[in-house]
Amino acid sequence: MRNKIIKYIGYIITIVAFIFIGKSFLSMNLDVKYIKNPFSAIIFVILMSIGYAVTVYISSYAWKSILEFINKDSIPFKDITGVYVKSNIAKYLPGNVMHFAGRNLLASRLGFKQLDITFCTILEIVVLIFTAVIIPLIFAMRIFRNSLEYALLKVNHNIIWVVLTALAILVLLAIWIICKKKQLLKNYSHIFTKKFLILLCKLFFIYSITLIIPGIFLMLSLKFILHCNVSLNMTMIIISSYTISWVLGFIAPGAPGGIGIRETILLLILTPFYTNSVVLMATIILRVISVLGDLIAFFLEPVIESKVLS
Repeated sequence: MRNKIIKYIGYIITIVAFIFIGKSFLSMNLDVKYIKNPFSAIIFVILMSIGYAVTVYISSYAWKSILEFINKDSIPFKDITGVYVKSNIAKYLPGNVMHFAGRNLLASRLGFKQLDITFCTILEIVVLIFTAVIIPLIFAMRIFRNSLEYALLKVNHNIIWVVLTALAILVLLAIWIICKKKQLLKNYSHIFTKKFLILLCKLFFIYSITLIIPGIFLMLSLKFILHCNVSLNMTMIIISSYTISWVLGFIAPGAPGGIGIRETILLLILTPFYTNSVVLMATIILRVISVLGDLIAFFLEPVIESKVLS
């Protein structure tokens, strides 16, 4: 009976998520005058959407690695992809947390402990945020710092306080869980081993790929769809801008899929290099690519599970 209830809740979450995805598509005001070759643009969007779908599966592998480390046992990849890809759609629901709740619901059907899933989620969030902050420092620290300073002058400081508050809440939540669960350190004592450091390096590499690829897609949209001049230094700035916009959209409460937050941050950072209209168009194209990519990953999951991973 419990599994049936969880199953039906999962169906409801998926249906509602699709409704919000449809609303986000309808709210995108596409100004096609900047797209000189619509047919070529459609081909590029389709190809990059497929590429984005691949990053969803790469992320699921990272989640699998964390869960295996916590459980001290191997887990079939098809079990993880089924949970991760299906729950990934729920990030478009208001609140920006339903994909995490969806994972807990779906994973419980496979026999995973709720505490393990929660610990896995916290570790994933921490490593993702760390990776997204480090990438700009590696790629374009000096130039990117100037762009970020310009953005901070333009942005509403209330947004900064909201983001900092969200970060503080996440840190306090992690500390509270550790203090509350006296058995936690005992159960997860293996996080203080060399294997955990190896896992962190592995996750940093994987998450770097999943963050850099969409940043490259943003650059390709500017260069090949909107026909902007993009140098190597500018490519580094674009990728760095995306990672910062992603992490702010990721932690911002109430922003489903980071919609609105990421676009705003990209506009603030990239406007000094391109016109406001062009950057806005590029961010909308990237949003279309990411939404289509998530949908492609969702609909391909049953096929991949039955034909490839079985």
